[in-house]
Amino acid sequence: MEKKKSRLTLYDIVAVGLMAAVVFVVTMFLSIRIPTPTGTTMIKLANAFVLLCGLLLGPVRGGLAAGFGSMLFDLMTPEYAPEAWLTFLRFFLMAWLCGLIAYAGRAAAKKFSRNLIACITAAVVSSLFYMCKGIVELMIGGSAFVPAFIANIPKLLTSPPNTIIAVVVAMALYPALRKALDSTNFSQHISHHAGQ
Repeated sequence: MEKKKSRLTLYDIVAVGLMAAVVFVVTMFLSIRIPTPTGTTMIKLANAFVLLCGLLLGPVRGGLAAGFGSMLFDLMTPEYAPEAWLTFLRFFLMAWLCGLIAYAGRAAAKKFSRNLIACITAAVVSSLFYMCKGIVELMIGGSAFVPAFIANIPKLLTSPPNTIIAVVVAMALYPALRKALDSTNFSQHISHHAGQ
């Protein structure tokens, strides 16, 4: 009886680890922290690299890289550490959705218009996740919906710039990164199942 080949190879683990490290470093060093009454928010470049995780590695591997890299940042930042698991879910979902759309129908993230739709959709869903999380947290603490929504408005104001920056930077960097990755032997080991 033939054994099933593992869907997660050493190359996949290396790719996930590498992109997780990139997401972590960019979150740590290329962000502007903004204090608000309901906590600190950020304008950051890292969301673009979360999208690139999905475009370069596909939905599952990209999601793992984005989720782990973002969660690691939270675990090393005491203010965010209690929410690290939510951060993992949010950014896993963002990269997963981007990769899912970009690779759907054997597109293999090679169609500009599909990649653009993937990036916009994933960034908007991530912003909605962030908004809902902030409102639900205050409502669990006893606030009514409207005051909870109003209290989160300062945090929500960072969502449009983060969405625009993420989409523009990811779409600008992707062709060069894809070309560089495709020129390596490493790419052949991960690309045959990146859409998974």
